Amino acid sequence: MISRLVTKAALIGVAATFAIAAPASAAATPTLSGPEEVKGYNQFTMTGTADPNTTVQLYETAIGWNDMQPAVNYDAGGGPVTATADSEGRFTIRRWLDSGFYFEVRQGSVASNRITVYSRVEVTFWVTSNAVGTLVAQGSVHPGQPGLPVRIEKQSASGAWTSVATTTTDEDAAFSRTFTGLARGEHTYRAYVGPDNTQGVRADYSNAHTTWVDGTTTPTTPPATTKPPTTPPVTTPPTTKPPTTAPTTKPPATTKPPTTPAVGAIQFTRIQYDAPGTDTGSNGSLNTEWVKLTNKTKAAINLNGWTVRDQQNIVYKFPSVSLGAGKSIFVLSGKGTNTTTHRYWGRAGVKGYVWNNGGETAYLRNAANTTIDSCTWKTVSPGYSNC
Repeated sequence: MISRLVTKAALIGVAATFAIAAPASAAATPTLSGPEEVKGYNQFTMTGTADPNTTVQLYETAIGWNDMQPAVNYDAGGGPVTATADSEGRFTIRRWLDSGFYFEVRQGSVASNRITVYSRVEVTFWVTSNAVGTLVAQGSVHPGQPGLPVRIEKQSASGAWTSVATTTTDEDAAFSRTFTGLARGEHTYRAYVGPDNTQGVRADYSNAHTTWVDGTTTPTTPPATTKPPTTPPVTTPPTTKPPTTAPTTKPPATTKPPTTPAVGAIQFTRIQYDAPGTDTGSNGSLNTEWVKLTNKTKAAINLNGWTVRDQQNIVYKFPSVSLGAGKSIFVLSGKGTNTTTHRYWGRAGVKGYVWNNGGETAYLRNAANTTIDSCTWKTVSPGYSNC
């Protein structure tokens, strides 16, 4: 009996020893994966794995800083960015990208692999012409990176591209160049925006854009000079005796008041109601939303007090600016330096866009609030209307 009790006790002790010594299973190291690059200022998705029903925290740093810090949840007004793995141990994280970044997730002191996501620029570019022999090439870059190198190229008749100007993106990530002395006809341009390798920003081309340019007019041949007579003409003296008193001055004719421009005198000739690319609210993006007005008469018209407005009564009011016969003027939604050919609404932010993409009517009214022209569109595609 004693031997059996000892044996039983020993077995109990051995079992207890094994129960105490058995370690808990270690947490799996989380993993993270994502795209190699993101074009423009856009959201993208990262995926990863971790122990089921556990939470990971996102860490990130811009490539230019290389200083890994907890990511901030800007969509929630602050705080960390976290994700909880599902029952199969998978999680997703959505993030905006405005330059190249490094990312990793952590569970306590355990960190996942580090991934790199590059930013490829999205170039919005357009060309306009509203003066003889002149073309304006403008563009903006997303994400809004200032100081990027820009090369503007022109396409030849053979289809080859040649660099015609260089510049850099300004503080609003926009750029502009004016070309003069151009021949009459269609001209096609595109823009190449170079990289910033220190920030993980990659280069790209814009789409090509074509516009018609009215070339310089051929000078009129002066009339032939009339050969003077060989002998001076004989002047016959007047037979009427000059009056001894001053003649009565004839009163000046009454000046006819200027005619008020008729309906249709100035017309919408194009509206770019859908700003190309993502509506980021940057000034460069806002200025890709614009209206073009053209004077259809044979006389200049002063636009002082005239307005452009939408159906929600967002109004742009012209100062004293003269629009020449047959000339055009652009009204851009963002901010810029006003000229006789380009006016700026001065709006800002994501709520600064004026025109509804899905359907809208634009109105042009004179200073007396008479509607001179309107333009209506009903579909998103193609993003513009020739009215």
